Amino acid sequence: MADRAWRRLAAALLAILACLAPGPAAAHITPNSEVQLDFGPSEARADIIVPLGDYAAASGNPIAKTPANYQKAQDWLKHHVSIRSPDGRRWTIDYQLTEFAQIAGPPDLHAIATLIPPENAPVRKFTIDWTAVVDTNPSHFVLFVAKRDLYGRYGDQREIIGAVRSDRMLLNVDRGHAKPMTGFANAVRLGGEHIAEGHDHLLFLLALFLPMPLVLAANRKRWGGPRRPKDAIWGMTKIITSFTVGHSLTLIAAPLLGVHLPAQPVEIGIALSILISAIHAWRPLFPGREPLVAVFFGLIHGLAFATIVGDLGLGVSREILSILGFNIGIEIVQLIVVLAFLPALMLFARTRHYDWLRLGGASFAGFAAISWMIERIFTVTNPVASLIDGLLDHSPILVAILTVAALITWFADRRTRVAAAA
Repeated sequence: MADRAWRRLAAALLAILACLAPGPAAAHITPNSEVQLDFGPSEARADIIVPLGDYAAASGNPIAKTPANYQKAQDWLKHHVSIRSPDGRRWTIDYQLTEFAQIAGPPDLHAIATLIPPENAPVRKFTIDWTAVVDTNPSHFVLFVAKRDLYGRYGDQREIIGAVRSDRMLLNVDRGHAKPMTGFANAVRLGGEHIAEGHDHLLFLLALFLPMPLVLAANRKRWGGPRRPKDAIWGMTKIITSFTVGHSLTLIAAPLLGVHLPAQPVEIGIALSILISAIHAWRPLFPGREPLVAVFFGLIHGLAFATIVGDLGLGVSREILSILGFNIGIEIVQLIVVLAFLPALMLFARTRHYDWLRLGGASFAGFAAISWMIERIFTVTNPVASLIDGLLDHSPILVAILTVAALITWFADRRTRVAAAA
């Protein structure tokens, strides 16, 4: 018995260390269950992981990867997991995903569910009744952690809420009272994080920017020489404004009107938008109509943003402040990226070598778009797409290198012109 107690204590300490260490939300390292809870203003979201071996032993269900077995696993979770408000009313648990997957280490039962409280019940105070596995395995425990809490603590470090085990299968959760301004600030941060990590959204804009410093050739079939800097900046301003209008309309309309599309076609559409803008940067497809294109594709990009908002339960009119904050976060980071990229773009545009940047940038954007499209159409990991994402993770360094190169090229061209004039 003492040996078993020591093993349980060691497993609990490992789980706590795993929570405090950075890494994937569900990357647990102990043979126990873990539930991550994200708190929104009107509902919560649970990411559930149960070791597959423990699930099979506790349920007696088969674990072959078939829809029928996934449904059995979901029914088993429904039977063993419930949530009640302080007044005893039962919450609705809506499972969006149930699968057998290798999240980290051995295979797991993985499920994602939306937790919906009864009418007028608090979303931040409830009791979880969890009997899955722990009712048959005394050495098993379930760790509950929180990461995103729109109206409370919010960050990359997970926060331990509590645990259940065979001798204590009820967990009382109390996140305190919602703070609207904290919710607004966290929504701004969430929007900023999403666009900063959304390489595809930013690459679409940057590809549309590439031909802006150039005039259209007389035959309208290719890009010509440089245009006035103020005209180029005005063209970019119209593009970013149009894109903002497009995705803002979708971001607000999607939750308010219930507009929803599956994630896969939306993500494919975003990759397609990058490919089209890359081709346009190479050879004119829609010269002078870039703002209209930005509005149209902004509507599509907005659907991806709306999915993130929907996951946090912001889809009602009374949460418009949180939606506004999320949108502001997107615009702040978007503007920072554009301002960081603009000096290099405008400097290169005043040199003889701008076509190299335009064609190289368009080729890279097109290649990235095709790689992402393959990955998203066939829903398989594409090592090329992963390599591109890894490269774009270092975009501040890339922009700094590009800016230095632009300065050197501009000064070299200037010295050449001065020498030629002398």
